[in-house]
Amino acid sequence: MQRPSAPGDRRRVLWQFIVAPLALFAALVSWAVASPVGASPDDDFHLASIWCGLGERPGLCEPGDAPDARTVPKALLKASQCFAYRQDDSAACELPPADEMISSTRGNFTGTYPPVFYAAMGVMASDDIPASVIWMRIVNAGLFVGLVSLLTWLVPVGLRKLALWPVMLTIVPLGTFIVPSTNPSSWAVISAAGVWLGTYAYLGASTPRRRVALAALVLVLTVMGAGARADAAVYSAFGAVLALVLSWKRVRLSPLTIALPVAVVLISIALFFTASQSGGLGYAEERDSVLVLIAANLVLLPELWVGVFGTVGLGWLDTNMPGTVWVPVVFAFGAIVFAGLRILPARKAVALVGVMAALVVLPLYYYVTEGVFVGSVVQPRYIYPLIIILAGVALYGSARADLRLTRLQLWLVAAFLVIANAVALHTNLRRYVTGTDVRSANLEANLEWWWAGAPLGPNAVWALGVFAFAAAVVVLAWAARVESRGERELADA
Repeated sequence: MQRPSAPGDRRRVLWQFIVAPLALFAALVSWAVASPVGASPDDDFHLASIWCGLGERPGLCEPGDAPDARTVPKALLKASQCFAYRQDDSAACELPPADEMISSTRGNFTGTYPPVFYAAMGVMASDDIPASVIWMRIVNAGLFVGLVSLLTWLVPVGLRKLALWPVMLTIVPLGTFIVPSTNPSSWAVISAAGVWLGTYAYLGASTPRRRVALAALVLVLTVMGAGARADAAVYSAFGAVLALVLSWKRVRLSPLTIALPVAVVLISIALFFTASQSGGLGYAEERDSVLVLIAANLVLLPELWVGVFGTVGLGWLDTNMPGTVWVPVVFAFGAIVFAGLRILPARKAVALVGVMAALVVLPLYYYVTEGVFVGSVVQPRYIYPLIIILAGVALYGSARADLRLTRLQLWLVAAFLVIANAVALHTNLRRYVTGTDVRSANLEANLEWWWAGAPLGPNAVWALGVFAFAAAVVVLAWAARVESRGERELADA
């Protein structure tokens, strides 16, 4: 593996690969406890599916009243009912006892989703539902930070910016909420952050040991994504194809080098067909209505894309983010991606067109076949993985870690992300501890809900999340600046 030798390089790597990941993990853990059981989208469905992810187990998942039903703790299905879609209501409602069971068809009992995510999370399911949910969220936060850090370490130094920039530019607020959650979209995001870049680095790996390590990581990410959601299986296969496009004529392709992209595609196809998400849509019958749907949705599609940055609510789409969150994030994302277009070789242009086509065609297909418009059926979290990939491909070919940003530009981007995270975390906490009808900077004023026995209160969790995220962003921005300075000195020499 590649190791820096200079003391300054060692210090930078220490901060970049130890301090920054730990800080980001702490920030995501703050988000993990910033919402109650049942807060992520369709959590009643996903929690019941997790508790039955390893099959029937006494007290956790038992036979139901019908072949497509299971008997699960009633609290899993009722947790969100006291606050979902009611912004002014806190999460302060008494859950049924964990031993009170109910038969329900609300779950992945007929193979709507791939089984891998639910089985993995099912390992942590217990009769202590709040503790189990928190542990699942923390584990997913750790998986995200750990796998992205490993990817950053394995790829060549010149590609590290493609592992870090796309993640940090898009993580607030949807990523910070959905990654440390019990929603399968968590793993879809983790997979999208690494499959395409890991495959690209594999194709150009300089040593067998590095190639084997990258292949193992990419296969893990593929199984995670494709094993969580059917659309994530599509994104994994798409990422492998993008890597081949970007490597065209730069890497000598052989049966050995293309083995990984082929494996990614085959695994994605296999897991895609384990889920019934891939079918069951009804087609609009009237040609005129199809044309209207296509035209109207093409005009509205950008609303779906920017929903990733907070224009659409978190949770059950009922935690609305103020403009202080999404305006600076959209500005930073747009500025960085636009700067990346300074370099546009043919391979990159083809890949970018492919990603943009996917962002248009995939949601448009669902809108037209369902006969609905933007705002229904397809949520921003479904296309969030594509936004990460778009940022990565747009930055492909950038010569320096700081993307040639001036010191002022770099620190402005960092400040935008830190401010957006601070406001988003406060808004999310306020939504659940009191409801949005209470307006106060003090999150513990008129407190109505919090975790029983928690060592930290809402204010402390918010402060931890803000400072930890700021530390991660500052360290990564500083590392990019230092690395770019070394690149300039080497070029001058």
